[in-house]
Amino acid sequence: MKSIYLLLPLAAALLAAPGCTTMVDSDDDVPLATRAEVEYLRGEIRSLRDRQSASESELGRFQGEMMSAQAGQSAFASAAQVQSLQTQLEDLQRQIRALDAARAQDQKEIYDDISKKIATILKTSAPAPARASAPARPRSGSQTGIEHVVQPGESLSKIAAAYGVKMSVLVDENGLSSPDNIRVGQKLFIPD
Repeated sequence: MKSIYLLLPLAAALLAAPGCTTMVDSDDDVPLATRAEVEYLRGEIRSLRDRQSASESELGRFQGEMMSAQAGQSAFASAAQVQSLQTQLEDLQRQIRALDAARAQDQKEIYDDISKKIATILKTSAPAPARASAPARPRSGSQTGIEHVVQPGESLSKIAAAYGVKMSVLVDENGLSSPDNIRVGQKLFIPD
């Protein structure tokens, strides 16, 4: 172990030297144990140089990242820019809410228009046998109306919308226990 301490100055000299230098003219003069220690130290020196090279490249990478981060600092927005962006965002949100409201109003108008057209179509294109067999007749007092035969795919709400009558009136006039309780072929009285 003492010989390792004696070789440390030699190792330091090897690290400081720009290239490899031969300290001994002949390997025959150096004892075998010392040669092994020298080889070990040379391996350690190579390992240290590799680590130093890796550290230098890592340092270069960090310096590059730091420089790009410093250059990117100008990309951060100032308080005035943030306020301007916030105002623009709020304006866009208001516009979106206005468009949503307009869209909802348009949907309602389209739905109402389609409902009226469907009611007109159902009134004019009701099956001939159902209308022919449904003469106006008094119902629950002095009311008059027609008879409608339930077709496949019809619901009480569709029938009520088609004739412009409330569903509750159809339920009451026809003695239904539930608005969902109608069947295909069933005859319903539709008051005028």
